[in-house]
Amino acid sequence: MKLRPQAIFSLLFFVFFMVFVYESHEWRLQARLYPWVIGFPMLLLALIQVILDLKGVQSKPDSGGAPVDFQMSKEVDPAVAKRRAINIFSWIFGFFFLIWLLGFSIAIPVLVFGYLKIQSREPWVLSIILTACAWVAFWGLFVWLLNLPFPQGLILEWLGIGS
Repeated sequence: MKLRPQAIFSLLFFVFFMVFVYESHEWRLQARLYPWVIGFPMLLLALIQVILDLKGVQSKPDSGGAPVDFQMSKEVDPAVAKRRAINIFSWIFGFFFLIWLLGFSIAIPVLVFGYLKIQSREPWVLSIILTACAWVAFWGLFVWLLNLPFPQGLILEWLGIGS
């Protein structure tokens, strides 16, 4: 067994998820559900990766494994790649900004509809149907089924709308 940078990196992830899961152990069940559902599988996967890294197991080059962005972007013009990266990061930061201003319940349908109409240029009917499906899936799973409380957005708090 050899302690290589890959093994140290994997070990750091394992420790992160151990802390992630441990910190939530005293929370009420509803609050610790998310950290545990994500944390325990990630602990297992991180442990497997640490073991593989300590053993020195590496993927074979050109083994036909899962493609990664670097391999796929060898033939893409750097200016195009930069523009695409800026575009997607703008959408991500815009989503965070919408959540902060409007809250999750409003931000999700606004973002889905905006992305479908502006970025993907989908037809109105398809955009509306997919937006409704996304909102129903969000609301049905997180609000109705799991009964998770989501904070109101900043604008809604200022206006005194909702509770």
